[in-house]
Amino acid sequence: MDEFAFRQGCTYGTVLVDVEAGRVEDVLPDRTSEMFVACLTEHPGAEIICRDRATTYAKAIKEAAPNAFEVAGQWTSRYRLVH
Repeated sequence: MDEFAFRQGCTYGTVLVDVEAGRVEDVLPDRTSEMFVACLTEHPGAEIICRDRATTYAKAIKEAAPNAFEVAGQWTSRYRLVH
């Protein structure tokens, strides 16, 4: 998961990627913890979550997927989506 700009510097969203399957699972319209909690609740079972160091995402994971292993770091979420 990572945040991205719909429009540079204005509106941000969150992209969720299934790394094993190599596909985008969902695109959330914002980057709030509430939105991510709702998404994790609707799609339970995440075992490993790769994320940046945003506290918003950490809060959501602790609430909705407390048993998931988190991989977080400065460069963790730097990837290129290939279609």
